Amino acid sequence: MNNYFITKPPYASAPGKLAPLIKFINKGLRYLDTGYQIQELDNQVDMNTVEQRINYYHLLTNVINTGVEGDVVELGTFTGQCAALFGKVITDSGSKVQLHVYDSFGVSFKFKGDIENKLKENFTSAGLPLPLIHKGNFFDTLPIELPEKLCFVHIDCGFGGNAEEHKEVMLHCLNSVYPRMSPGALCVLMDYNDPAENGIMPNIAPGVKMACDEFLTNKPETITALYGNSYLHAYFRKV
Repeated sequence: MNNYFITKPPYASAPGKLAPLIKFINKGLRYLDTGYQIQELDNQVDMNTVEQRINYYHLLTNVINTGVEGDVVELGTFTGQCAALFGKVITDSGSKVQLHVYDSFGVSFKFKGDIENKLKENFTSAGLPLPLIHKGNFFDTLPIELPEKLCFVHIDCGFGGNAEEHKEVMLHCLNSVYPRMSPGALCVLMDYNDPAENGIMPNIAPGVKMACDEFLTNKPETITALYGNSYLHAYFRKV
């Protein structure tokens, strides 16, 4: 049950072999009037897996608890699935760290509707304060609209385009955030696929590793691959 999570209604059916079991468990949850259900993640809409969410939680909690200076930024936020988790960690920790999200809100993937409004709805329904939203092309918003200091960066700017074009976008993002990352700050890179660590996995965004490996050449930081089930990511910590 790697790709299932607990959520509130409306209730949805679970496809595949686990459907009867999930249906039975949800029936019990409704009987107990818990207000929750088990639902399958749609990775193409939610943009992350349960394992990745666990990683995000621990990584962001680490920089907050150790007092790394700066704010949290997400480059490529879509409907705010990851950003809402970041906001929850910040709120629950009582931190005064500010969350900034950056996106053109112009790439819909499978989602139908207003992407920016859906992001706001996700935060409101979770009872979280809205992040500072920076709408526009990264080449226009970065680095000019970045906070002076950063403690945590999440880069998820895959757009399904040419690998070389994606690499150029990634390099622009990395060159923008790196000088503002405080010592001990973390940068998490969605879709970083290291075959030596991950084995044979679909390389859906080769531009990420291409850009990161080139960027970290002659820098003291090293990249660490993280397990994310069907999706991949990695991080480095600012020395």
